[in-house]
Amino acid sequence: MMMTRQPLAPALALTALLAVTGTAWSQSNTAGQAPAGQAPTGQGPAGQGAGGAPGAGFQAPTSAPMTVDDSTVSNFADAFLSVQEISEDLTDKLSNAPSAEAAQSLQREAQDEMAQKVEEAGISVEQYNEIAISIRRDPKLAERVKTAVDQAR
Repeated sequence: MMMTRQPLAPALALTALLAVTGTAWSQSNTAGQAPAGQAPTGQGPAGQGAGGAPGAGFQAPTSAPMTVDDSTVSNFADAFLSVQEISEDLTDKLSNAPSAEAAQSLQREAQDEMAQKVEEAGISVEQYNEIAISIRRDPKLAERVKTAVDQAR
C-alpha cells in the first residue's frame, strides 16, 4: 500500500524545526551544550537559518503551555534521536555532494526519511513540530524531553 503525503510541507517544517529543537535543547541543557549533531548556530542540517528556511513562515501557537503525556514525550524522544541520526548523516553527505541539484535531492530524501521515522515512532510530524516549538517556551517540557532522550539512548 502506497502512503500519500503532502508534497514535502510537513517534512520541510520538520527540517526547519530541527534548529528550534537544538536551540531549545541548548537552553535547557545544564551543560549549555546542544545535543550531538545539533549546531549551536541555529542552523538546521541543511545549513538553513530560520530566516530563509522552508517552513519559516510557520507560526508557533500562542496558547498556554502544551500538555504532553509521558507516552508522547517518549515517542518524541525516539523520533528526535532518529531525526538527529538522519541529520548527522545528511551533513556528511552534503559535504560530498557534487552539485547543488545533488544536495537538494539528498535534502529531499532526508526530509522524507525524517518524516517516516517520526511517524514510525508513534507521533505525527505535526505533533513532533508542536512539541519542538513548545520546548522552546516551556522549560518543564524541555526537561521532560531531555530526560526521555537520555533514557532512550
